[in-house]
Amino acid sequence: MKRLFPLLLISLVLLFSSVISANAESEFEMYLSDFYQKQEKASKILKEIETDLKDGSRDRVCARQREAASYGIKATESLIKAFKTNGSKTEMENLQAGLDKWRELRDYC
Repeated sequence: MKRLFPLLLISLVLLFSSVISANAESEFEMYLSDFYQKQEKASKILKEIETDLKDGSRDRVCARQREAASYGIKATESLIKAFKTNGSKTEMENLQAGLDKWRELRDYC
């Protein structure tokens, strides 16, 4: 549980700290939309796991953690593609670090 909370915070920071151009291209928007959808799914699963753990239930925690991480990885990859499509090179190191954290969460169980 201690490892889930920091990852959730990191993912939310990545979600809200990204600076996005107002004049987006369709490919950029497609990747960005994919990012938001997958990030929302990952966050929802992690919140459910956190609630279950607080209530004392460890039912399928690892399987759900891997599922959340899978969504998180795909979301971050989409965000990286969106930034590359837009020509932005800022935040790439942070995005790669976030991707590594998702992979670590996936492989933790």
